[in-house]
Amino acid sequence: MLALLVAEGLLKAWAVTALEPGVKHPLIPGVLHLGFTLNPGMAWGLLGGFAAPLAALRVLVGLGLVGAIGLGRVPRRWVWPLALIAAGALGNGLDGLMRGAVVDYLTSPLLDAVSKAVSNQPFPIFNLSDVLVCGGTGALFVLSWRKDRHVHPRGEPQP
Repeated sequence: MLALLVAEGLLKAWAVTALEPGVKHPLIPGVLHLGFTLNPGMAWGLLGGFAAPLAALRVLVGLGLVGAIGLGRVPRRWVWPLALIAAGALGNGLDGLMRGAVVDYLTSPLLDAVSKAVSNQPFPIFNLSDVLVCGGTGALFVLSWRKDRHVHPRGEPQP
């Protein structure tokens, strides 16, 4: 988790110095590009006027998850997904507290096409922290809906 948090901090520091708003650099043409924006809110700029409370909430969620994992309060199979969510929450939370906005640096023309078909808006620019939160959430969803899980008498799913 710490390695992911450090990697995200380094990527954001690089993005601030190397990328310009409005200029896209293809990494995987048509799929993943580099871009740049400072986002004081959430996806699609929602809650842009609440940068500090959003940052504080993200940090609190990240620290709460780290504490729960560290104290062994979560089922073992949920540790990695929750660690991904914690790293993402802390990455964007600390960024928001230090900069007053979150550095976003990834765009996806593929996701833009899907988003425009559904909402007439491009998919928001994002960062590794967002990917970690979404990946961890997706993993939790899959783990919680596995058909082959067994329930312990105390109600805790067994690996």
